[in-house]
Amino acid sequence: MPRRPGLGHNGLALSADERLHVRVNSNLITLRSILDLDIARRFEWDAALVVELSGVDRPGDLSPRVAEDPGVLYDIASQGITPGSAIERALSHELHDAIQRRCRLWMAGIPTGHLDRLRSELGEGIVHVAGAPDEGLTPVALAPLELLKAWSQGSDRQRAFVRKSMAGLDTLTTSSTATWAARQVGAPIIERSVFLRLCRNPKFIAYVVVFAYSLIRAVPVMYVPHFKGNWRVLWAIDIITAIPYTWGIIEMVAGQKLWHRVIGAITTAVTFFAPYVYFLMYGRHAPLSVWLVVAAIFFSAIFLEVYRAMRDSAVRRGLARRCLEPDDELAPTGP
Repeated sequence: MPRRPGLGHNGLALSADERLHVRVNSNLITLRSILDLDIARRFEWDAALVVELSGVDRPGDLSPRVAEDPGVLYDIASQGITPGSAIERALSHELHDAIQRRCRLWMAGIPTGHLDRLRSELGEGIVHVAGAPDEGLTPVALAPLELLKAWSQGSDRQRAFVRKSMAGLDTLTTSSTATWAARQVGAPIIERSVFLRLCRNPKFIAYVVVFAYSLIRAVPVMYVPHFKGNWRVLWAIDIITAIPYTWGIIEMVAGQKLWHRVIGAITTAVTFFAPYVYFLMYGRHAPLSVWLVVAAIFFSAIFLEVYRAMRDSAVRRGLARRCLEPDDELAPTGP
């Protein structure tokens, strides 16, 4: 029989020190994860569905930045949405804020008897039961972006709501899908140039930085007395391998599948070492630092994969069980 949270192996309640020790060990691996949110610890969630709705690659990528518990969902379930009401204005504000910040997931505990009203107001395919009901509340989850997309192509009232709520949306930080939906309804958004949006893209910045590094990495070789090769060839190798090298780093760190991350790590090591193969052909020996970096890439990839697997497992377990202790219980969200 599974133990209740807060009980030791002998079935007795854990002491305050023991509970603190368990929480500290758990928090180290799940630091800055979705489990920092009270709502994530309040229910037993369907971790697979939560990951699917959020659109992240893996459970460990669920962070407090991509999920939140907007109180307006409780209000909608309890009272519905009336045109011009405070609840409609609150939903407009919450949706605009979520889309602007790229919040991927809304989570809430809704009175089970009011669940049909929430679905009726927001859409049957938008609101998902995402866990086991508890004490009269049902955990639900939905993606704000899916709500925006559905309403931007919905009834005249829904389209008017999106047009008003998305007014002033800054396309510098929003997704292309959100920008498209806002344009569909004619919302007055703040348009930004492609160049400015690229400057906010982490992958683009990574490629620029590594390419710049590759442009200058071969320069010191010109002054190495034992190097007899052509520095221009070495420089060309640097430039050619810059893009696959950057791709390898990104895949090694953020690849969606294990084999993507393995290939990324191998690509990173090979493309980093490639210029030094030419150096070895026309010089005495490769610097010790080169071998140290290759070894660091190899062991870092292993460490990163083990850490992320442990984090995924810890977050998945944390979502699948109710983590709040009785003395930590929260009152239901809402008035």
